[in-house]
Amino acid sequence: MDRVIAGGSEPLALFDTKGFASLNIYDPGFCKPFDENRKGLNLGEGAAFLVLENEKSLSATGNQPICVLSGWNNASDAFHQTASSPDGRGAYLAMIHALEKAGLSATEIDYVNAHGTGTVNNDLSESMALQKVFGKVPPFSSTKGFTGHTLAAAGAIEAVYCVLSISNQSILPNINFETSMHETGLQPEKEFRPASIQHVLSNSFGFGGNCTSLIFSKS
Repeated sequence: MDRVIAGGSEPLALFDTKGFASLNIYDPGFCKPFDENRKGLNLGEGAAFLVLENEKSLSATGNQPICVLSGWNNASDAFHQTASSPDGRGAYLAMIHALEKAGLSATEIDYVNAHGTGTVNNDLSESMALQKVFGKVPPFSSTKGFTGHTLAAAGAIEAVYCVLSISNQSILPNINFETSMHETGLQPEKEFRPASIQHVLSNSFGFGGNCTSLIFSKS
């Protein structure tokens, strides 16, 4: 296959809000990803689509690639129907194998667009996985403070953010953050800032321990 359109969309429904509220992971205020005092996620709706082309397609269309999808992996720890594993095993496996696919070391990642929902379980699990993969975690942030969790659209929307991070050579902020989690002490980026961006890792995690990591690289 030479050309693929990949993406997702999600309209808000009462089923979603009631469902997440029943799990006690919905915050009626502004969500605070990776904050010690986070209470849950916000929901959003949106859509995003990306066009992926190989060399054959590019030669036919004459399009100039913005960046390259250099690494990818999906892993599942099957820990729980709705919760991430406490040690972040699924997230760790997804990131490690995406790095292997891209032929990159952890030190070559310049920015991580984290899943970062603002829920107690998810943010701690992802933080622990980030520390396990990177040791010294590179600049990272969750953009869900801007959009809310857009569910089926989240992976695609955040992939677009990663592409923009590379094309604009900038790091995106994690808004609403105030206090580091006591378990990890990690501090996400709080402001837009210019940076030299060659490789960006994007995390998207789901129910059932279903974890996916993508790596986008400057072309």
